[in-house]
Amino acid sequence: SSGINAEYGGLDYEDGLQNATVFCDENCDEGRTYVTHICSGSPSFDSGKFHNHCNACKLFGKCIGDYREAHCDMCGKHWFTGMSGFPCPCQGEDSDDGYYNNGGCLVI
Repeated sequence: SSGINAEYGGLDYEDGLQNATVFCDENCDEGRTYVTHICSGSPSFDSGKFHNHCNACKLFGKCIGDYREAHCDMCGKHWFTGMSGFPCPCQGEDSDDGYYNNGGCLVI
């Protein structure tokens, strides 16, 4: 986690961003905001809902966006796990859901 945001800040996106630590006077509705994608060199303001930082990735980790994505310890990539905890496609059979690509995970 950085000093600016937690790995996933989206728990308060409908409650006034109470845990956001960046304060602003302009360009944000609640007077505070989250900043995401700092690690990729393309920082942007976010409600926190789509700020998800993977600390399992090398170096400083990686912003993976959607809070329903996860890191696969087997293939090292990210996939849409959803709210039900879908397994990484690299651990299952090929499917028609668009998440399996050439025997590995498709980063979405």
